[in-house]
Amino acid sequence: MQRSKSIIITGASSGIGRALAQAFAGDGHRLFVCARREEPLAEIAREFPSIFFAKCDVAREADVNAFFAAVRERTASVDALVHCAGVIGPVGLLTEIESSDWFAAVQNNLFGAVLAAKAAVPLMKAEARPRILFFSGGGAFDPMPNLSAYGIAKAGIIRLAETLAVELAPRNIAVNAFAPGFIKTEIFKPLLAAGPKRGREQYDIVVDRISKWRDDDMKVPVECARFLLSDAAAKLTGKTISARHDPWGEPEFAEHLGEIVASKLYATQRAAAVRAQPEPFVEELAAATERIRRQGGL
Repeated sequence: MQRSKSIIITGASSGIGRALAQAFAGDGHRLFVCARREEPLAEIAREFPSIFFAKCDVAREADVNAFFAAVRERTASVDALVHCAGVIGPVGLLTEIESSDWFAAVQNNLFGAVLAAKAAVPLMKAEARPRILFFSGGGAFDPMPNLSAYGIAKAGIIRLAETLAVELAPRNIAVNAFAPGFIKTEIFKPLLAAGPKRGREQYDIVVDRISKWRDDDMKVPVECARFLLSDAAAKLTGKTISARHDPWGEPEFAEHLGEIVASKLYATQRAAAVRAQPEPFVEELAAATERIRRQGGL
């Protein structure tokens, strides 16, 4: 049985942040959660009275500093920061949207991650092998036209995770990014409100996925996040893990964990010809991925 941990979750009022707050609190961990909206946090706290919650806009450094000061008053150390806060930003072509809206979305999604990590690190003790887990995915992997601020910020978060993994290694802090896959959440309201005229392809994809969403679909990203904060993933750092497309729960992943960390796999890189040939263990991971895909797990 793993020990109870002190975990900070930003963006805990809805979506994956809310699901993780409920899951981790149910696991017996001590939670400190924040979001821009206070009432949804209060609802979670009524279900789990031990949760500390506070209103916080992660794009505002004063808000972040105040929240973490309150956390510091309540605990001597923090084991993990799970940064879920984010917005989808303006919908439309870069040449047609308001620059101020674009800048605000990047500030929330990318700068918010920077501010949260900067505030969390002083609360982390090396002997506990603390974790920082950023949420990415979406446009980080492929171009996302008409949602450029969102996609570019999410790509920046991946490089932030990789950079901090190196910078914070002397403090024994593991830093990873996490792609949960599509989650039915309020973040898509601006896209749905804009309608197909601001980009039919993205609009149709979101509408289709919302129509097919089942509450059970949340289980996969929740279990992946549990894994990333577990002792089993203690050595993993500097990587971006896809909850729905990587074999993180398979024995091959655990067997080759050291090789994965040392490799360019699950990391940002330019695929030059000299790097195009996969390392031998990658074939085992690919086979594991195909196996769980056939079983309906991906």
